[in-house]
Amino acid sequence: MEISEEDKKKIEELRELVKDDLTDYYDTDFNILRWLQGHNNLSISEIARKLRHHLKLRKAWNLDEFHLKERNHPIHNHWKYGITGESGIIENVIVNIEQCGKTDYNGMMESFSIMEIMRARTLDLEQMLAQVMSIERKTGKQAYILYVMDITGLEYNKHLYNLVTGSMKSLADFMAEHYVEMIKFFVPTCVPNFANALFVVVKPLLPEKTRDKVRLIPEHNWRKDILEFAKPIVLPSIWNDENHNFSANIDLPIKYPTDMYYSNQTHEKLSNLETIYISAGKIHTVCNYLKKGSRLKWWCRGNRNFGFGVFWSEKEKIADYFIANQVSPCFPWMPDPSLVPMEDSIIVDRDAYYHVWVSNERSWWFTLEAQLAVKFGEL
Repeated sequence: MEISEEDKKKIEELRELVKDDLTDYYDTDFNILRWLQGHNNLSISEIARKLRHHLKLRKAWNLDEFHLKERNHPIHNHWKYGITGESGIIENVIVNIEQCGKTDYNGMMESFSIMEIMRARTLDLEQMLAQVMSIERKTGKQAYILYVMDITGLEYNKHLYNLVTGSMKSLADFMAEHYVEMIKFFVPTCVPNFANALFVVVKPLLPEKTRDKVRLIPEHNWRKDILEFAKPIVLPSIWNDENHNFSANIDLPIKYPTDMYYSNQTHEKLSNLETIYISAGKIHTVCNYLKKGSRLKWWCRGNRNFGFGVFWSEKEKIADYFIANQVSPCFPWMPDPSLVPMEDSIIVDRDAYYHVWVSNERSWWFTLEAQLAVKFGEL
C-alpha cells in the first residue's frame, strides 16, 4: 500500500508532535503511518503520547542498534530464530516462524525475568522491523510480517492456561503496544481441538486489532492450507511429508534444564529488601539524585499483575511516568506472581533524579504486595 495525500498530512502532524524524541533511523513515513493505522480511533495528540512512550523505550535500550547485534542472549539458545524470507504469496510480507508447540515457554519463565525475556524478544522484533523497513525503501509500499505460529507438538498440561493468559499474553500486549501494525496476520498452524477451544477463552483477552489478525489453521490439511499464505521455499523443512516439500531451515528449540530455574538456585540475601503494599489505583516510587558514573541497582517482584519502570528526570517530580525518560523499559502491566524477579543495575550517564516506579494503577480492587530493593550508590 502506498501512502495517500491525506495520510501524508497526518504523518507530518504526528511527526511534529514527537520530533524531540524521534531518531533518524526510526523516522520514516511508514513507521509513523503504522501508529496512525493502529490507533485510528484516537486523536493525534493521544497517538503522539503512545508513540512518545515507544520512542522513550527506543532511547533507553538503544533499539536503533538492535538489528545489528548478534542473536546471543542465553534465551536465544532455546527460542530459535524464525525469519525465513518473503512470503511470495502476499506482497511485501516477510515470514516469521514461531515454534509455539516446541518452545519451552514455561522453562523460560522459570529461568528468566519478564524484563530479560522482553530484552531477548525485542532483538527479534527489531530485526523484523529492519527487514520491513528495507522492503519499504525498495518498493515505496508498506510491508508487514506474517507471524506463523507452529502449534505442532503442543501438549495440554496444567501450566498451559496460565501461560497463555498470563506471560504469553503479556508478550502479545508488548508487541501490540510497541510494534504497532507490523504484523499482517497471526497464523496459528496445525491447531489441535484443545488449542482451538483454548483460543476461544483467550480471544477476548487480546487487543482488538490483534484478534482481527488471527487466521487459525486446524490440524486437518494444514500443510495445504498454509500455502495460501506463503510459498514452500519459506516454510520449514521439518514440516515435510510424502506430499509436501518445504525448503526453509530452522533450528529446533531446546528445553531449559531445571537447574537453570530460579527456584533451584541459591541467591544472595538482600539486606535492603522491603515489602511494600500498594492500594488499587496507586503507585509507589523511590527517588534519589545521582551523579554521572554512579551505580543504580534494583530488584523487584510482586504477588499479582503490576507495572514497573525506572526513569530519570531533571526535576524531582515526574508528572507523567508513561512519557517520562526511561532508564529501563517501562512495563505498565505485567503478569504475575513473579517466578523470577526483575533484577538489574546500570551506571547512570547523567546527573539527574532517578526514580524506581511500581504501579498498581490498573487494579480496581486488589492491593499489590511487592518486594523491592533499590540501591543508589557511588562506584
